[in-house]
Amino acid sequence: MLIHRLTSYTVTIIRKSNTFVGKGKPTLGIRRETINAWERRAPLAPKHVKKLTRCGVGVLIQPSNRRAYPIQDYISAGAIVREDLSDAHLIISVKQVPIDQLIPNKTYAFFSHTIKAQQDNMEMLDTILQRRIRLIDYEKIVDERGKRLVMFGKWAGNAGFIDILHGLGLRLLALGHNTPFLHVGLAHNYSDSHMAINALRDIGYEIALGRMPRSLGPLVFVFTGSGNVSQGAQELFQHLPHEFVDVSTLPKVAQKGELNKVYGCVVTRADHLVAKNGSVHEFEKHPDRYISKFATEIAPYATVIINGVYWDARTPRLITIPDAKQLFTPVHKLDTPGCPSLPHRLVAICDISADPGGSIEFMTECTTIDRPFMIYDADFHTTSFFCFSFDCPSGCLVCSIDNMPAQMPLEATSQFGDLLYPYIIDMLNCTTDQSFEHLSCRPEVHRAIITDNGKLTKNYEYIADLRNAKSM
Repeated sequence: MLIHRLTSYTVTIIRKSNTFVGKGKPTLGIRRETINAWERRAPLAPKHVKKLTRCGVGVLIQPSNRRAYPIQDYISAGAIVREDLSDAHLIISVKQVPIDQLIPNKTYAFFSHTIKAQQDNMEMLDTILQRRIRLIDYEKIVDERGKRLVMFGKWAGNAGFIDILHGLGLRLLALGHNTPFLHVGLAHNYSDSHMAINALRDIGYEIALGRMPRSLGPLVFVFTGSGNVSQGAQELFQHLPHEFVDVSTLPKVAQKGELNKVYGCVVTRADHLVAKNGSVHEFEKHPDRYISKFATEIAPYATVIINGVYWDARTPRLITIPDAKQLFTPVHKLDTPGCPSLPHRLVAICDISADPGGSIEFMTECTTIDRPFMIYDADFHTTSFFCFSFDCPSGCLVCSIDNMPAQMPLEATSQFGDLLYPYIIDMLNCTTDQSFEHLSCRPEVHRAIITDNGKLTKNYEYIADLRNAKSM
């Protein structure tokens, strides 16, 4: 049984956990990430492994030179390097596991990206069911109010904001404007967030000195969402000379704002959602009873939109395809030679939510860290990678990388592990030899179990309905 050497500090961390109820020494397996070349994160950092091994948990870790934390740090923390993880009671990773590497009758925890019946992962889900794997999805570890407890959101927001500034600099140069944003690299070029912040402060100094082209007009950054993603983006935005404004003042700011700072506007549900029949409903229960005014009353005044909202099929979109055609219609102005005005006010969108066909309907394909930007042509409803359309006279730059935090792997791993660590013992108690109804774990973990004994658990049976609806 677990755990005779718990320190008082560790007891504080896992104070609500039960002791290990399985057979033998509790053993955790950590997979190497194989989803793409950029995935350098891990679900736990060496500091978390050290706490676990000190209190009697065995930790097996697959070798990988790609991880941001070197394997020697995990060895020093007490982990054993082993390719075969079949002895582990629980196997964890960040991203999805290749089908051929799923071990039958095991408990896994990772971001499965299956809860919206995402087509790309349905074959994996079918294999998990066939092999009677118990799957815990980090995304569904939530409290009683549905608030997520284990997430990378802040780092997605940080990385997304850095990336869109880099893309904005390139796009504005293509449109004829040299700006300080050209001096911002992509997020993965910085060893940590402190280096990125220093770069932002440098360009902020240039903006404050008035070194932005006047023909661009005031720059307005619109942030959607109220969670960690949006907050992470806003956190870095505040290192620029800035002023936050309300939605009601956007028309005035877009027309007459100052050029030695940038403007930010945080959009809440109340700012753009309206009940269809004029009555007030509970949005969480009936999102389909609302329409959004975002595309008509907010987006026309934005230079950059940073989108961090959660979206599902019942939720009104922020920008539809017809909306985009209106927003990206070129505005013809009498320009001074060499000093062009923008073809349309909205220049760039960073869709950190990365839901193809979702809240930004025309975003139908995620970009990648090595190909981070596309240009959307609203006239033809087409996208092209930015490197091939540098001279495109109109169109919106789109960044929709679906693994943003992978660009800041050290800090992302460390903070994610801080959030995940308190639930590890509970997850270790979710072995498949324990019945689902009598698992010795906290409700936050129990609610996050997607599959059990070859079936979707009750809370996730709707996934089958979504799949059927999509196939019709």
